[in-house]
Amino acid sequence: MRKVILFFSLLLFLVACSNEEVQYEGAPLNIAVIGDIPELKNENIHFELFSLKELNEDTSNFRSNYNAIMITPSVFEEASDDKFVKTYKGLETPIIFFDSNKRHFPFVSEGVTYETANFDSLDNGSHTTIYINDVNTNKEDAWFFYLDDKNNVDVLYKDIFKKIEEL
Repeated sequence: MRKVILFFSLLLFLVACSNEEVQYEGAPLNIAVIGDIPELKNENIHFELFSLKELNEDTSNFRSNYNAIMITPSVFEEASDDKFVKTYKGLETPIIFFDSNKRHFPFVSEGVTYETANFDSLDNGSHTTIYINDVNTNKEDAWFFYLDDKNNVDVLYKDIFKKIEEL
């Protein structure tokens, strides 16, 4: 009996640790991901992997098929190349720069890469930024999200997803 209890306890522990459960209960969201797909569980969130090349070649389908585009740290240096600035500014789909302590600045500014952007002048303590450009009014907006405790990543995701739903 002890072995059975131990087995189920271990199984429960492994399941609980395998993916982060995010308590987002809003509208279903489709998010295009460039970089690494987040390991989280929520049946209202669907991620689809894309490359920077695919994004740069055809942006027409993103607004109608995806609520947002998430770019993760594994591609930050490449994603900050000047050839993508026009693409980011031409999208009317929110872009999530996840875990970018340099905010959105290196991605939407020419002549700056993620590596060369001055951290001290860009650091506002935020963890993640959502950026969107209104092409018709040429107005940029950004929202900053903070992570005070590494154990509260699920709260961070929930806040990000709520903002995407609003947009």
